[in-house]
Amino acid sequence: YGDAPTFRDLSLAVAKGEVVSLLGPSGCGKTTLLRLVAGLERLKGGEISLEGEVIASAAYHPAPEKRPVGLVFQEHALFPNMSVADNIEFGLKSLAPAERHQRRGALLEMVGLSGYDDRKPGTLSGGQQQRVALARALAPAPAVMLLDEPYASVDIMLRRELREAARLLLKEAESASILVTHDPEEALEMSDKIAVMAKGQILQLGTPDEVINTPVDVEVAGLFGDAQRLMGHMEGDEFVTDGGRFSLSKTDLRPEADALVSDLIIRPSGVRFEPSQTGDWVVRDVRYRSTGRVIFVSPVDKPGIHYVRVDAEMDELPERGVRGNLSLRRRNAFLFAKKSQ
Repeated sequence: YGDAPTFRDLSLAVAKGEVVSLLGPSGCGKTTLLRLVAGLERLKGGEISLEGEVIASAAYHPAPEKRPVGLVFQEHALFPNMSVADNIEFGLKSLAPAERHQRRGALLEMVGLSGYDDRKPGTLSGGQQQRVALARALAPAPAVMLLDEPYASVDIMLRRELREAARLLLKEAESASILVTHDPEEALEMSDKIAVMAKGQILQLGTPDEVINTPVDVEVAGLFGDAQRLMGHMEGDEFVTDGGRFSLSKTDLRPEADALVSDLIIRPSGVRFEPSQTGDWVVRDVRYRSTGRVIFVSPVDKPGIHYVRVDAEMDELPERGVRGNLSLRRRNAFLFAKKSQ
């Protein structure tokens, strides 16, 4: 935008029938990439191709309606003066009336809104409007489906239901689908692959299992599982931070040989608390989560800082005030050499 480049050496391929999420913070370029594919922004370099045919470049910019692309945005973008039926059939004018009606009926059944044909968007709930928007986008069977945080405005229970339905519909439609989200859980639930983005670049592209369990750097590792980031250095089999020590004796974690300072990324399930009267850490609180109980520990001599969240062992739940040591598990703990600024 202006003289500021949005992307640097960015390349992404999405296969037919595949759902790929663009995951990252606001301003990293996710929506811009979607708008380029849709034709809402113009390329200044590079190209976008579909099955080997260039559909956009710096010199070639067909209008959005000329591209085989379906769009679903957070704001629904339904025509308020049209019925549900007319909204869905809007992109089917080339079909005979009987075919349009058949296609509309099939889509409404797929999104669970059979019988809503004559309703106006204003009489529907937010979740129902989003289902109609998805049906309308899928109606012309586009080769590419683009979804820009489509469920951000609905409550969490409905959001989960919509995700499940949308993924099944996208897989059935066999479109190449790209979902923009800043929610790691949504990316995990919806995607065959996740492209983690930051500052106009793709940091890592992989399956949900790959980006969770083999992250390539601190930014990727820190996105998932209520992760925390701590800085420190190695002393023997211990990672030493300003707050306290973490034993690495039962892990394969080691920083790069010449790294003086490293970043430790830990998830609550990647740490173990072991009671000890001489331990560096003390239990400050026990809290409940849907996945179980979590204990909050901090250094013995620094009660107000460096809280570390640790999944509680249900059969050995420590009480507040109990001292102990922290050790890392083989999974859900990651050590990276500190990047120079």
